[in-house]
Amino acid sequence: MADIDAPVALKEQDLLHRLRRIEGQIRGLEAMVQRHDSCHNILTQVAAVHGALGKVARMLEACSMAENMMQLDQSAEWDLSAVRDVIDRVLGRQM
Repeated sequence: MADIDAPVALKEQDLLHRLRRIEGQIRGLEAMVQRHDSCHNILTQVAAVHGALGKVARMLEACSMAENMMQLDQSAEWDLSAVRDVIDRVLGRQM
């Protein structure tokens, strides 16, 4: 029987690393606003945070899909990277 939590555990460290990086970017944004940096520079940083959050969201989408598929077929062994590739191809996105 497949472990439902396995896809999450496989990427936990990667997710935490990405979230900590995003946290640092947000702190940088706060500092930029306090320093009265240009709106252009702040917006550039906002776009970077947005992109980073998008990558986290796609990782979680793939994980959620894998979890749902495993619940349907408890005997299945699912490859999270293959599921992620399918999602990205269908949605025309790159991770």
